[in-house]
Amino acid sequence: MKRLSHISALLIAAAAFSYAGTALAADWSVDKATSTLSFVGVQQGTKFTGRFGTFDAAISFDPAAPEGGSVVGTVQTDSVNTRDHDRDAALIDGDWFDSRQYPEASFESESIVALDDGTFDAVGQLTLRGNTRPLTLHFSFTDAGDGTAKFAGEFSINRFHYGVGAGWNDTSWVGEDVDISINLNLTQ
Repeated sequence: MKRLSHISALLIAAAAFSYAGTALAADWSVDKATSTLSFVGVQQGTKFTGRFGTFDAAISFDPAAPEGGSVVGTVQTDSVNTRDHDRDAALIDGDWFDSRQYPEASFESESIVALDDGTFDAVGQLTLRGNTRPLTLHFSFTDAGDGTAKFAGEFSINRFHYGVGAGWNDTSWVGEDVDISINLNLTQ
């Protein structure tokens, strides 16, 4: 009987320790004035860059215990800006982002793993234009130790997988791959 109570105590302590490890993840807020969400695409063989002006993220993360963290991000697709009025107007139209029907794109992590080089992979789901597909967001996280941190992430998508550019299948006119960069200044 005494042995059983010791085992029970150990199980309760282990459960409490597991919960405490998960609870260590810190909640971070995005400084939207100094953060960027940008992308690079190709049009007629020439690269162009763009940004989204309206986005947010909810990041709960401790680099010492990444498995207890999460990354959730949203972007308003009609906030796209490529510094080309005609292209921007086309991007929010029905063939591309279809911002009226799908005003928001989102990413939600399902797990975060630490890599040997000190960076991390957030494995989750990206939803764009009503299509949800698995995606890995590769990122670095630098905690300054003063209640601020930097989050720098990147991933690439094939626009065809999300129905972006419906009817624009000629990749010599518009490339199929788009590279996305996320640079967030965070505060606690």
